[in-house]
Amino acid sequence: MKILIRSNKAKNWKSAESIKIKGEVELQNLLAESPSLIPVDEIREEVSHFVFAVREFGLPGSGSTDVLAFNPSGDIAIIECKLATNPESKRKVIGQIFEYAAYLWNMSYEEVDSRVQRLKGKGLWDLVAEVVKEGWDEESFRSGVKQSLESGSFILIIAVDEINKDLKRTVRYLNECSKSTFSLHALEMRRFQSDDVEILVPHLHGISPRPPESPKKEWTEEMYFDELDKYVEPEVVNVVRELYEWARNIANLQFGRGKRTGSFTLYYLVKGKITSVFTIYTNGVLSLNYGALLSHNVDEKTLDEFHNMIHKIPAFEYIPADFSKWPEIKASDAFLNQSRAVEKFKEAVLWLKNKIHSEM
Repeated sequence: MKILIRSNKAKNWKSAESIKIKGEVELQNLLAESPSLIPVDEIREEVSHFVFAVREFGLPGSGSTDVLAFNPSGDIAIIECKLATNPESKRKVIGQIFEYAAYLWNMSYEEVDSRVQRLKGKGLWDLVAEVVKEGWDEESFRSGVKQSLESGSFILIIAVDEINKDLKRTVRYLNECSKSTFSLHALEMRRFQSDDVEILVPHLHGISPRPPESPKKEWTEEMYFDELDKYVEPEVVNVVRELYEWARNIANLQFGRGKRTGSFTLYYLVKGKITSVFTIYTNGVLSLNYGALLSHNVDEKTLDEFHNMIHKIPAFEYIPADFSKWPEIKASDAFLNQSRAVEKFKEAVLWLKNKIHSEM
């Protein structure tokens, strides 16, 4: 590849010389510091760019990924970096990246968040929020990450300084001849320099000729209850609808953007931040969003009192007082054949609202 460059004042074009990347660590640092370099718009439609990445994310039983990247929608990229001179840049790296994907698959959001926190000193949502600033919320992000982990719909990227024909052919074959939820790509990162100007040319290989499937969709009330009706018994649908109608009269509601599973979330505004309290999914699972409450500066005394109220509902008595988690329970177990369980749940959620607002 030949790169020519000139300034606005110059008449002649100058040839930029190719720069050899010194080591795989340089590739790792480049993508970890600037994950937006990944041309994600060439991979999937309507997908936002990656905004945060962490290096050496450990996977028990497998090893550590070179780079793990996230975008505001909850999509996850697993990135392995190899130099063209490394013999592993042909066949072995394919098995390696699939092994990492297999061990990340079905890991819980809490486990991913905990490992990121050990590496970076902050939770995953906080680190993404530092980059995104506004226009998104924690529950949608957490739901997106959770669905990526459950479905295994990762974006797998082998980053190389120079592509070789074997890797290029293998990546093309896997993308064009499979119908998997994941996608595999090779990202060639060529660097050039002319005087004091440095140029980086990312080139994505393995773009599928199939129209990419949009991984997220906007749920509506009608879509949500139509889907809920498919998976749970009518008695549960009635309870969820009761909670939904009650919730939208006393607080703010937001529908999720899950590809397969819909959700609605009740949230309060705490110091200007959207703070989710609970979520009910179309598979009939209710999530208590303790982790969101703690990360948005709801004090632990208030959380303890809220938990004690929740804990008095018989089906919730086994939920631990761990405010770094998002504990889940089936709505059928929580509310069916449980005397006044729905009313007690409403009382606890309304108490939390009044407590938060009285302290603001």
